[in-house]
Amino acid sequence: MTQSTLLSLAAIPALLLAVSGCSASAPAPEPTSSVAAPEAATEPLTSVPAGDADWECGHASALMGIQFRTEWELANGVIDQAAFDERAAALVDSWTYFPTGQSDVTAALRAAITEAAQGIGPENPDFSVATQQLVSACDAAGSISIMSALPEMGG
Repeated sequence: MTQSTLLSLAAIPALLLAVSGCSASAPAPEPTSSVAAPEAATEPLTSVPAGDADWECGHASALMGIQFRTEWELANGVIDQAAFDERAAALVDSWTYFPTGQSDVTAALRAAITEAAQGIGPENPDFSVATQQLVSACDAAGSISIMSALPEMGG
């Protein structure tokens, strides 16, 4: 080997060390925060808070909003039928396994859950009626139902 080859081979580790950002100096100190970490919950939430219509209506609003936006996306060519079918199947599962509590809206919620098992689209008008009754029950309980629109929908 020539002297220039040996120098080149010796320079490779130094070059790799420099490129990787490693150095022989001490590591930078870890950043610290003066903000206290939130206290961890003492018990995990494993069920619906008893008598909490807001929780049930909020969860239902999320599912109805996803359905509303998904139907719009299909009608406007944003997604194809296969994507729509996948989302609809996920929504049926979400409704089917929806946790319920014991609130003023629970009976209407359970009716919507029962109807969702038969489909959530126009092929099952009973689901639409059940969700309308759920929204009415939420309103009567003082809990709003919100289904937000995508920006391209004017939302």
